[in-house]
Amino acid sequence: MYRLILLLLGIAAFSCTQKLVSPEQLVFDRIAYVFGLKPAIAQDIWPGFDDKQYDVPLIYYTDSSSFLANPTSKFLKIHNPRQVFQNSDIAVYKTATRLDSIPFHMAVNFTFGDSSAYDNYAPFMHCSSLEETGKVVQDVASTETWVTMVVHEYFHGFQFQHKDYLQYFADSIATFQKGKLKDLYKEHVWYKEKVDKENGFLLQALASDDRDEIKELLAAFLKERGTRRGETKRRLELDIEAVEKTYETLEGTARYVEQKLYEKFSQKLPDAQLQKSDSAYHEYNAFKDYELEKDEWLYLTPKSGVYFYATGFNMTRLFDKLNVGYKDRLFKESQLSLEDILRTI
Repeated sequence: MYRLILLLLGIAAFSCTQKLVSPEQLVFDRIAYVFGLKPAIAQDIWPGFDDKQYDVPLIYYTDSSSFLANPTSKFLKIHNPRQVFQNSDIAVYKTATRLDSIPFHMAVNFTFGDSSAYDNYAPFMHCSSLEETGKVVQDVASTETWVTMVVHEYFHGFQFQHKDYLQYFADSIATFQKGKLKDLYKEHVWYKEKVDKENGFLLQALASDDRDEIKELLAAFLKERGTRRGETKRRLELDIEAVEKTYETLEGTARYVEQKLYEKFSQKLPDAQLQKSDSAYHEYNAFKDYELEKDEWLYLTPKSGVYFYATGFNMTRLFDKLNVGYKDRLFKESQLSLEDILRTI
């Protein structure tokens, strides 16, 4: 926690002075901030997140340039970027021209089966600068808010740096786009009703302190889910079990890490360390008075945007509530899902 407090103080000072530094130095500071959060996340939120073997190169896009943090040797050989910054954790390079003309990036990307591609079976984190992100996502106006989005996506890089997990995804899941699940929920009333009912059982289990009642609610959840999947196969000739379990695990855990960062950022620093009169105070308090209950999009399927983000997130919360170990198994066991763990409760 002490390490995180120091990081928050650092970003507050950085926010106060960012107008005084060069545009490139601002890029370096922001990239360093992202990488600097990793040990604190590993300590307080997800163990192992800062292990070097799970490090993911980061591509940072401004309106006119692309910067690379810790790129692979293959990327360096293909694009021959110029090194522009170095510290103990990161080496930052800049390409001669912007890598693409896509206006907004916030995702982990990789390719399969193209040996000439720099990201063939190699995850790369792509993120737009705070300024470019704010043009697309209007409520992203602070470094804190921006970095929670980056961390959500960066966690996907951590997931896919588990090589057996990446191989399983490539072989069994990748051809089924997760958008199809979103469309099923949007286009079929019966599908939506059943998903919402399933999530209701998870929320009831989260609200209960009776272990027997929780087991009954989870049994009802699994029964309802099995009925929906059977109906999906019968009506639409789609077997969604494996892909739903995988995407629910991928997105539910990434949302979990993101939300836990909200909680950390909401912890107010003593006024002696950061006075209310400081211009940085307002940015630091982007998550002031944060309460999960108010962020219904995180845990309610109708408001989630994509339903399995919410169901997966609620499973992680339930595991924390019941002290069920899962963080040391997920992604290391290539086909293990949140649902598989839930079935053991």
